Amino acid sequence: MIVPIEIFLPFIALSLVLAIIGFMSKTKNYSLLLIGGAMITFWALITDTIILGKIPITSTVSGSVTTYAFIDNTFEFTQWPKIFFGLVGSIIMLAGGLAWKDDEQPKSLF
Repeated sequence: MIVPIEIFLPFIALSLVLAIIGFMSKTKNYSLLLIGGAMITFWALITDTIILGKIPITSTVSGSVTTYAFIDNTFEFTQWPKIFFGLVGSIIMLAGGLAWKDDEQPKSLF
């Protein structure tokens, strides 16, 4: 899927904020950590190409008017970046799930 950088970065940032809030809050809401990691993993796996903007390829001058032709400046989000983002998201998600499950366990007196 082709995603503009203006959509990709805010969703990754939102996911990281959810993970940080889930880990740092006083109530220890680990479900937010789980959801944040799942969102990072989802966006990492679904994205193939990130559009970083447009770059000019040609320019035509006609009198005092200059006309530019643009193409997309793309970044192929494959191999190592995709593996890294997917791995980080999966680790955050698993840490949230394990912490949430451990928090639900009844504590013994001994």
